[in-house]
Amino acid sequence: MKRTHYQLASFTLIDLKLTLLSLAISVVSPSIAGTFEFAREHGVDIITHSSGYRGEGTSLTVTLGISPSSLHAEEMVIPIQNTISTWNNLLPTINNIVKEGSNVPADQFDFESVVLHEVGHCIGLGHPNLASESGLNSADRNFTQSTRGADNQFNLDKGPDGVSGSGDDLRGDDINLHWFRKSNNNPFSIATKVDMTTYSRDLSDLPPGNTFVANADRHVAALFGIQNTEAVMQQGVHAGEAQRTLTADDVAILRLAMSGLDKVADTADDYSLKLEFIGLTDAADIVLSFDNNRASFSVCEISAEPINSSHFVITRGQIYFNSNISWFFNNIPPPFPPQHSTPVPTIFANNATDSITLSQNDSLALTVSLDPGVYGGNQTNYWIQAITPVGTFWLNNKLEFIPSEQPLRMHEGELFAIDHFPILNISTGELPAGTYTLTFTVDDNQDGIINDTVKSTVTITITP
Repeated sequence: MKRTHYQLASFTLIDLKLTLLSLAISVVSPSIAGTFEFAREHGVDIITHSSGYRGEGTSLTVTLGISPSSLHAEEMVIPIQNTISTWNNLLPTINNIVKEGSNVPADQFDFESVVLHEVGHCIGLGHPNLASESGLNSADRNFTQSTRGADNQFNLDKGPDGVSGSGDDLRGDDINLHWFRKSNNNPFSIATKVDMTTYSRDLSDLPPGNTFVANADRHVAALFGIQNTEAVMQQGVHAGEAQRTLTADDVAILRLAMSGLDKVADTADDYSLKLEFIGLTDAADIVLSFDNNRASFSVCEISAEPINSSHFVITRGQIYFNSNISWFFNNIPPPFPPQHSTPVPTIFANNATDSITLSQNDSLALTVSLDPGVYGGNQTNYWIQAITPVGTFWLNNKLEFIPSEQPLRMHEGELFAIDHFPILNISTGELPAGTYTLTFTVDDNQDGIINDTVKSTVTITITP
């Protein structure tokens, strides 16, 4: 098996010429994803699944262990447990790149961030960007993952915005490998339902105005107005930086795999995935260790076999690290849930978000704000309820409070950002004295039934 080594500032990567032996495949990763492992070598539509999947609906458990003979075995435990928690929670976040406020020293590499990336490879995901396996120089590696087309070369034009990996890149006949959200080609947002009905690899499904698939690079994030955000699976890590939560792109690609062989969610071949730490052992599905002969920074080696012509399943994973790197071993469990994992609605009464007391000589201004997080563009319902001394009222789509015991929707449509949008300005002299409880609720669907997915409540007391 021939290996060609590439050295990066952040990762040492090994690109293998794959050997097919009795339907068994081995590859040293990082490789490819927004895409999947093996797609480059064995067909652009390949989807790779975690260990144990055989095409039938099931709950998979993939075990992780630390080789008992490894250096730093005890120091690895908490970062690995944190990584397992992050992948198991499968929550998309923004602002996942932390430098200021990180506990990572400026001259060290965060072990947990690197483990999070490498475990992603071991469950089937690769790089959204061309990365080092392309053989390109570092300046060109952030273009979206693809294979060469008929001209046998990568066509790399950044397009009008001058940012590689964005939706206006001009890529000639390059063959896209990155699965994208059809509605908006935004890798920092995620559809409520992730499968072939909402995601595609086919460039003909791009929304109008897009010429190629955008990947989840931090510079592309800035074009979407999102700061300090990058897919965990994007190749590259920086000293003094922590990246310990997933983005929409990371989550969407794994959820696409979990939609099974038919790539349709909520059907009989779907599966769920749980990672489990089983301690110091070489018998786990994924074994982590320090081995300077296998990695000059970090590397994931995986073996897999085909389920059918377009689906592979990983059979074993090995992750190696180089002990000469200055590693930082985080010993703090992550916050739960991660910030920005869900939309954040807020209702204000005179800018108060908890409670406020007013006299009947005061003015009352009600406003609402909404941070959609990674769910911007999803279909949703907004509801605003007011429980008052004279009954229950609901704000309708004409911004009128209507007395009703049945919920009335304020908005039906896409989830979008709101910043202190006014819904009522009134003198409290027009209101009876008493307690008013107002709740702003955002649902995760458009079924017309309020389900309190996320909500914000403010209480107003009006005194005589």
